[in-house]
Amino acid sequence: MMLQHWQKWLHRVAVESRSGNLTYAELHDRVNKVADWLSKQEVQRIALLADNSAEWIICDLACQRANKLLVPVPPYFSTMQRQHLLAEAGIELIITDQPALFDDSHTATSPFNLLYALLRDNSEIPEIPTGTGKVTFTSGSTGNPKGVCLSNVSQARIAASLDAALNMPYVRHQCLLPLATLLENIAGVYAPLNCGGTVVVCGSDELGFSGARLTDPAAMLSAISKAQPESLILVPELLFMLVTACSNGWQPPQSLRFIAVGGALVPAGLIAKAREAGLPVYQGYGLSECVSVNTLNLPGADDPDSVGRSLGHNTLTIENGELVASGTIFLGYLNQPQSFYPTAVKTGDLVSEENGYYCVAGRRKNLIITSLGRNISPEWIESLLLAGGLFSQVLVVGEARPHCAALLVPRHKGVTAQMIEQHLTAVNQQLPDYARLQAWQTLPEIAADAGLFTANGKLKRQQAVMHFQTVINTMYAPAVV
Repeated sequence: MMLQHWQKWLHRVAVESRSGNLTYAELHDRVNKVADWLSKQEVQRIALLADNSAEWIICDLACQRANKLLVPVPPYFSTMQRQHLLAEAGIELIITDQPALFDDSHTATSPFNLLYALLRDNSEIPEIPTGTGKVTFTSGSTGNPKGVCLSNVSQARIAASLDAALNMPYVRHQCLLPLATLLENIAGVYAPLNCGGTVVVCGSDELGFSGARLTDPAAMLSAISKAQPESLILVPELLFMLVTACSNGWQPPQSLRFIAVGGALVPAGLIAKAREAGLPVYQGYGLSECVSVNTLNLPGADDPDSVGRSLGHNTLTIENGELVASGTIFLGYLNQPQSFYPTAVKTGDLVSEENGYYCVAGRRKNLIITSLGRNISPEWIESLLLAGGLFSQVLVVGEARPHCAALLVPRHKGVTAQMIEQHLTAVNQQLPDYARLQAWQTLPEIAADAGLFTANGKLKRQQAVMHFQTVINTMYAPAVV
């Protein structure tokens, strides 16, 4: 249970937001009041769709205290994905700051100042493993999102594991990712509140986001400078933005002690540039089925080419090149009883291990098998392409083809064909001959609402390959003599 140690820090600030500060005593009181209200509602399954705020955190903790099942709704979900989530989880009550999205619901009296409570008629009862406290929906690479069922005990265990590894009591953490993101939820909220820390939450407008995309980097830089955090959690694209800002004269706060980055492979070169700029960046690895983070680099225990060592709450093994986790894992997938109560998770990630440090090569299912029979991880090549800073998105293809090729989205209009050729030559020098790129094609910026991006801003590989099939075929067309 979160906030179990709140009496140790009665007068310390637990949450900072534009609506004011909450001490641990005040947060505990607010959570109890909302939990009492929830206990009186004849509902069990609650969806939470709202911008980052103190009330988001209060609702999350209150659901745990009232023993209600919470389903955070990612703000970047499309209308179709959101409707799928509501139906799949059998949602009975929606807590939201966007009531207009739910015209089929009935407004109820709300215990919140900024959030609405909407009752929803739902006769469908989903199949959920016993002990589930939260269902986190993954955007997935294909198809509808699927619900990963987690216990509150497992979430608390991960938070405690992070606190023990980082040893940063009273940490001041600023949330940059949506709180519906499991990593930010656990590592950015639960872990700080478990050690007397302060969680700084800013709305998406304060951080410069428009929808899922960062459109005003200056706003985020200003918010970070104002907050003076000790820790942050980033996806690679946000890290690149901060590195670029540093090269243009922005000074990161001297308060920063630890920045975790994950969600996709991060080239060691980018981490090196970040550290040279004064950003204390450390790469980690996890997935929803393993209740978020599994491994993490730490000060004094760091290999920038890896995703770090195990945090200890899971047993990690490698079977046929694939990482397998057991211990603190999920309870199963929503409405898939055959998946309930697994003893281990096959992650699908191709991993190697040396001296306790784990290196991720890519996804097993993403392996490209060329027409010459060579197995190639496209993420390996893509991480090298992205390291140059010329591209915002890349997609390496080559399945059943004689060689690999790349679709490239230039980061800005100043990226010339000559610059691309020079960078690809440098990348190819780092690759064996069978993995080298022999063709490329640039693409314009891909619309955020095209349905081709994951929550971390990565292209959904299978959808993107289908979407750009004509362009891909052009790259492999015989040269006209």
